[in-house]
Amino acid sequence: MAKQVSFDVFTALLYPSFAALALLPAYEVKFGVDVCAAFLASILACIASHPGDVLLTATYKRGHGSGGFRETLSGIYEKNGFPGFFQGIYARFIHVGAIITLQLVLYDEMKGLLGLPSTGS
Repeated sequence: MAKQVSFDVFTALLYPSFAALALLPAYEVKFGVDVCAAFLASILACIASHPGDVLLTATYKRGHGSGGFRETLSGIYEKNGFPGFFQGIYARFIHVGAIITLQLVLYDEMKGLLGLPSTGS
């Protein structure tokens, strides 16, 4: 959800800036906006989903009989503080960010091929 809504918002915000350049053909402006908006949306999606994945991974590492959600949550916080919920996010930006960016660009291109209006236009 975070990636789709933020993609729509970023696309709407970027179109006027890119269109003002007027040096590029319309298709290149559209593609440039799609890629930039998708990249920004992927960063937000990674930030929004990473703490939950850290918590889920820690839960699986602890096993089924070794405490519940609160114990896992407090264990992460006690060990590393708030930044502990964002350990490994740089690798996530590269891996998941690239996948989400490609996914959103393909989504908008497919909309165009089906005759639907592009996001943000």
